[in-house]
Amino acid sequence: MSPEVGLAATRLALFLIVGSGLMLLAVSRDSAEFVVLVLTIGVGAVMLGLVALLARLGKAPWTESAADRHDQDADDRSDDRLM
Repeated sequence: MSPEVGLAATRLALFLIVGSGLMLLAVSRDSAEFVVLVLTIGVGAVMLGLVALLARLGKAPWTESAADRHDQDADDRSDDRLM
């Protein structure tokens, strides 16, 4: 997943959660709007969880190339020498 798509999905999910949460303060508990707002908060939370999961899976260690691992190892060794 590209960073731009992840950022847009995160913003949309937070918009759903925050917007529904604020509107939840203005409706009565026994109305249909209350149920819709609670479901919208749930959808936003699931969406935010999926974005976090996909972002985590997108940075899996087995997807790194050998050159990236070699560069990281070289950086770690040079950092150790400086200390």
